[in-house]
Formats: sequence, structure tokens, C-alpha cells
Amino acid sequence: MEDLSNPTTTTVTVFARHSGECKKTDPQWKRCNCRKSLYIYANGKVTYRSAKTRSWEQAERVAQAERDSRDPVKLRLREIEAAESAKAAVAITVVAALDRWTKGFKDQPPSTAKAYRVSVAKITRWATLKKVKYLKDVTADMLDEWRGEWSPAAERIDDRLNASSQNQFLTRLKAFFTWATNLNLINRDPSRSLQSIRPKGEQTWPLTPQQFEELLTATAKYDEDRRRDSDRFGAALRVIFRVQKWTGLRVGDVLKLARTDLVGNRLVLTTQKTKADFDRILPDDVAEALRSLPPQPGAHPDYFFWSKESSHLSLTSRWTKRVKLLRPHLHFVDDHGEMLEFHSQMLRDTFAVDMLLAGMPLEDVSRLLTHKSVRTTERYYARWVKSREKKLEEKMVEVMRRMGAKVSTPNV
Repeated sequence: MEDLSNPTTTTVTVFARHSGECKKTDPQWKRCNCRKSLYIYANGKVTYRSAKTRSWEQAERVAQAERDSRDPVKLRLREIEAAESAKAAVAITVVAALDRWTKGFKDQPPSTAKAYRVSVAKITRWATLKKVKYLKDVTADMLDEWRGEWSPAAERIDDRLNASSQNQFLTRLKAFFTWATNLNLINRDPSRSLQSIRPKGEQTWPLTPQQFEELLTATAKYDEDRRRDSDRFGAALRVIFRVQKWTGLRVGDVLKLARTDLVGNRLVLTTQKTKADFDRILPDDVAEALRSLPPQPGAHPDYFFWSKESSHLSLTSRWTKRVKLLRPHLHFVDDHGEMLEFHSQMLRDTFAVDMLLAGMPLEDVSRLLTHKSVRTTERYYARWVKSREKKLEEKMVEVMRRMGAKVSTPNV
């Protein structure tokens, strides 16, 4: 029993606060569902603290953590560990830190581990170029300047990243520096102030009808480039693209379609990203093309494209690589004549913009896209809402003129 007369004594115990409905009164009774609390005697004072749980086992873990935080031996060991880590921070190089970080990749899926290895190589090349040897010498200004160089038109090929890739790499870069800071390999996280890169409206790009036909034609050329029949996925890509164009589904949702999701010409599923219920009618020919698609190599019989074993990310990554092989056969340009790289997201954009230009309210398009907020839809498609309003105005002027009115339209 603790000596309460000794102010150096520390005791932390769990007890139950029984409710009025509980038949038990013993504060040490462990098997009821009443709230658990901590009795703490330290520095000659008694305090009580909620364990924020009804589980005795969980409360014991909270109590043990409280004991550890007050144990002078463990406190001293943590001080020694922090001091040793501080010494290591002075000497550890960028390469050594990255090598240590990559040891945690072995438990990751192969596609994830590969993405992190690519990031490690990119960070290593940057540090070498900047002649930064030690991790402690990396500053926030240096990282901010480097991020400003990430663009599709960057002078160095290693720095060329589209908006999506920029955010993915930024996430891994920040994860590395957060890890290093948590281990006291560096005293401050230089990546902390780096903000996510928001996609700009100009990067939302729907396909014109001519471009969509060019895309479908390119899938045939894709097959011509393949040497083995097992590598020819042109027919499958055509179906995927047509489903996306007429539903606005993300490519990952199309790739995980089960055969039971297609009932007649209706698709019924739950989306991967937003977990939204999705119930849409397809054009008859698109539904028939999906239903008639031959079994794909490696796909489970219950699914059109998925093996039922790979993760959602690795499935999408595998098909994204096939989509990239179409690019040499495409010649998409923007309004300024600049080359556009095709991404499957463009088909989701095509669906949204086609609906808007056909007169569908933005709020309805937002629901069709399964956006959680209409503000998200506005951020990406506001410019085409204006185009829709322009078209409506042109129709209104045409009707007014047919009615005999003289209408002058300003040159804007």
C-alpha cells in the first residue's frame, strides 16, 4: 500500500464509476460497461482523471502510460535517447536518412513501394544537384524553391510533373521529413509550410467529340504496337472510355465493376472514393459493349477487369500505364495550340461539361459526379457554367429576333 505521507510516492490505479443502473458497487469490478477513471497520487496530492473508455483493459493501458510518463528512470532514458538522436541529427546525411526511411517499405504493396523508391531517387538527385549533404542543412526556402520548379515544362526532365503527380510527390516528400522530425533526426520539419498544390481550372479539360473519336481510334493503333495477343487491351480500353464518358465515373470505379453491377442497361454500385450510391442508365450500345467484352487476362469471372486479389491502387496503376501507351498516337492541343497529355480524368470532365452545356443545373451535375459539395464542382467547372449561360443567351436573342424584335449584342 502506498505511503501517502511520502510526497515522492506515485500511484496510478484504475477504478470504475458505476452508473445508477449498474448492479455493482465495487470500484475494482472490471466486467461492467461503466466509465473507467484513474486515481492518481503524485507529489503529495490526489487527483482523478477520466480514462475516456469503458473498457478496463484499455483503461489499464492509459494508466500504464501515465505511470511511464512519471517514472524517473524512464524519463531519464528518454532524455538520453533524445540527446543521442540530437547528436545523430548533426551527422546524418540525406542519403543515409533516405536509406533508413526506405527500410519501412518492405511491408507496402509493390506498387506503393515502387512509388516511394522513385521519390527517394528524385530527392537524392535534388540533394546532389544542390550539393546538400546533411539532412539538417535542408531549409524550407530550398524546398519551396524546388517545388516551384515542378511543372510539365520544367527545364530538367526529373522536375516535370503534372498537378496530380506534384501532389503525390509532395505527400511523400512531407512524409519523409515528418518521419525524420519525429525520430529527432532533424530539429525542425522544413516541409511543414509547403501547401498542397490545388489543380487550376485550366487543368480541367473535356474532350471534343472529334478528340473522343481520335481516342477510340488510337486504341486500335495501341493493339498494332503490341507483339503478343495477351498484351492487346485496345478493345477493353474502348469500353472503359465509353463507360466513363457516359457516366462520369472515375477510372478506378470502372475497373472494379462486377458483372452483377450491370443490370440491363443500368449500372448500380458504390463508388470507391466517396462511398456514394451510384445508379445510372447507360446508352444501350455502351451497355452491350461492356456486357459483350471478352474475359480479360487475369480477371476474376465475376468481374470485368479485376482479379479480386490486387488492391484498388495497383489495379488502377496497371491500367493507367496502358493508357499512357496511347499518348504517342494522340495529338490533343488546348486553346493556345499547346500539346495536351491525355488522362482518363478527361473523360469524367467530358461527361460533366457535356451535361452542363446541354442545360443541366450545376447542382444536378454535382450529384451525378458524386461530389460531396457543389463547391467542388464549381471549382473545376465554373468556366463551362459561363459557356452554358452564353449559349442560353444566344438562343434567347435568336428567339427574340424571330419575334420581330431588334436586338443588338455587344462585342465582348
